Amino acid sequence: MKLTPFEFNGTTYYLLLNGAAMFDIYDQFGSEGSILDHVMGNSRDAFENVCWYLEELAAQGELFRRRQGFDNGPMLSANTLMLELSPMDVPRARAAIKAAVYRGLLREEEPPPGTVDLFRAEWEKKTDENLPAPST
Repeated sequence: MKLTPFEFNGTTYYLLLNGAAMFDIYDQFGSEGSILDHVMGNSRDAFENVCWYLEELAAQGELFRRRQGFDNGPMLSANTLMLELSPMDVPRARAAIKAAVYRGLLREEEPPPGTVDLFRAEWEKKTDENLPAPST
């Protein structure tokens, strides 16, 4: 399993999308649409969802690290994030969540050289923040 580091207030937390996290997300938000839909946007709900996702993914990452024999690290709280996460940190938090989700959905084995990962290509196309907004 691949962990995604996320630094917050001088502490590095490790995000992990595993089966437990995925089904907790489904229980919390439902399984319709993309697993990332809930953290997108500029609403209060989206911000609260970012904090919830970070807490969940960081908890799973910490539990995995402990299982691997690492010393116990701190657990991240959504309430702490809602109080201390600055507006400038929200895009960085979303990027870490996206990276953790992507890594969690990846196959562990490497494809043969020259193979095109169609899922990855489509996902990167849909999540490329540098693309201009569609014109109406």
